Amino acid sequence: MSLASSVPPADAPSAETNVPVLLTMPTYGGTLAAARCLGAHGISVTMAGETLLAPAYWSRHVSRRVRCPDPFETERFYQWLIDFGKREPVRHVLYPTCDDLAWLFASRAEELGTYFRLYAPGVATILDLLDKKALYFASKKAGVGVVPTEFPRDRREALEMARELAFPMLLKPRTQIQFPGHKGLIVDRFDQFTAAYDRFVSGAWPPACGEFVKGVDIPMLQEYLPQANDGIYSVAGFMGRAHQQIAVRASHKILQRPRRIGVGLCFEEATVDREVLERLVRLCRTSGYYGVFEAEFVPRGTQRLLIDFNPRFYGQMGFEVERQLPLGYLAWLGAMGDEAGVDREIAAAREWREGRGYAYYDSFFLGLHLFAQGVSGRTPLPDVQRWRRWKRDHRRSQLLVDAVGRDDDPVPRFVAATREVYQAIRHPRSFVLDILDA
Repeated sequence: MSLASSVPPADAPSAETNVPVLLTMPTYGGTLAAARCLGAHGISVTMAGETLLAPAYWSRHVSRRVRCPDPFETERFYQWLIDFGKREPVRHVLYPTCDDLAWLFASRAEELGTYFRLYAPGVATILDLLDKKALYFASKKAGVGVVPTEFPRDRREALEMARELAFPMLLKPRTQIQFPGHKGLIVDRFDQFTAAYDRFVSGAWPPACGEFVKGVDIPMLQEYLPQANDGIYSVAGFMGRAHQQIAVRASHKILQRPRRIGVGLCFEEATVDREVLERLVRLCRTSGYYGVFEAEFVPRGTQRLLIDFNPRFYGQMGFEVERQLPLGYLAWLGAMGDEAGVDREIAAAREWREGRGYAYYDSFFLGLHLFAQGVSGRTPLPDVQRWRRWKRDHRRSQLLVDAVGRDDDPVPRFVAATREVYQAIRHPRSFVLDILDA
């Protein structure tokens, strides 16, 4: 069973409620969550996508659909944005839906601001958060715990550093901006390191932000903590320009695909760790960040160590929206300069009480994952049965939030399933490896 929208309409609409928002990346879960949130608050949503086979493109909360180039083709997409903005009689609100667009919108805010309403800090702030080296040192300065990490300048230095670090180890890109592949490579032993490093850099990419951040294309070395398999702690929410404008929710990522480093399949609500939040706020304030965010932490003993910060709409954003934190609407209010509206929505969001037993899952992929794991024998049958019980018990409680499916907005669920079947037919080997956690 999926939940109907629990987001009430705004009590006191902004003076300019007819200002639409332009959303991009309609295959992304955060985009769908934003569209539903904005539509529930009476905001007109224009959805831009390069393919019709995208779940958010067909949400009932989308009032207009337009075609655009692939956002990863940066210059083509940027020119399309400018042309769109010039044609429109009303300046749309524009907010990033991925790291690439967070960087693009911030780096070209001056021209974009002529045609769109933005709510984004400067490019230096965004790069400090999206470049994991800058984030690492900014986090340490703010008192935020971090995973032991090294940042080599070349292959020789990487090999020297690898001798001093514990294994397993992660080879990770310093940024995901325009990164075309994986989140990272796990290296289990030192004798595997050289081959893994060479394989990583052979697929090196020229990130557009490289002219601002030297050496960003060289991988970093990070200790791999196995707790990341099923224990990621997430703090997500909204931080406004004013000091008191903060509202957050917390969750645990309890299942992901692939298992060792991947995208979340299942989440459960969690209590907000006030000490973690205090330090996270300090990080945002000292770096100059405001807006929607998600920060991920991996536990080690009594500590929670930061491994990622997303300054944008993010994948499981619908979980926070369902728990009365209207992130899409808050971003719209911020872009409109409606500080009173931001204050009002944050005050309402703070009335939420934790501990009701909410959970979040990707129903299609969880079912596919459990079937594949059971048939292949890669996961013991008792574990497969445990996850099926987890799904059944949460559905009975009516507190299970589906990543895509909703009874009052059913078409995206059908489109998502169709898209995955289509992708499986086109790339069968990748699809099988993915669901088998290879």
